Amino acid sequence: MAVICQLSGTSSIELPALNGSGVAPLAYFTPLLVSSSVLYCLSRRADHIERTAVVAVAAIDAVFVASVFALCLAAGYVTGFDTARNVILLTCVGLLIAKVGNTASGIAAGMMLLIASIVAGRGPAGSHAWWAVVLYPSSSIPAWSLTAVLLAAAGIRSVKASGKP
Repeated sequence: MAVICQLSGTSSIELPALNGSGVAPLAYFTPLLVSSSVLYCLSRRADHIERTAVVAVAAIDAVFVASVFALCLAAGYVTGFDTARNVILLTCVGLLIAKVGNTASGIAAGMMLLIASIVAGRGPAGSHAWWAVVLYPSSSIPAWSLTAVLLAAAGIRSVKASGKP
């Protein structure tokens, strides 16, 4: 993610917006690379391996997701902490939706949240709608608070799901 953000530099993509034409930096879309990869890796269908594993696979998955979030925060120092926050936010949204639906719906929900925020959440003069959390600056306490709540909800949900036989 950090490499792609650095390589994209100031590249931008023209997007439609409700108030005319909009331009979004390419770096806004890099969180989708990480969140969709994590969700894809967690959706494996290897029940025969999981039944014979010495260590609970749910524990390995939890360590994997926690390490992804830690690496995102480290990469956030290079790319901007709003990008790291968006990775965590989109991954948590995807995890919660995937528990109700499937992995594809979780990935699509994160993608639609990002696109809807960029297309419909921008206001005049660089302002943004209250619900467009991915557009909040990296110093925004409400955005980090919502991300922490979603992280706790996704963590609690996965712990409850891993406790099933």
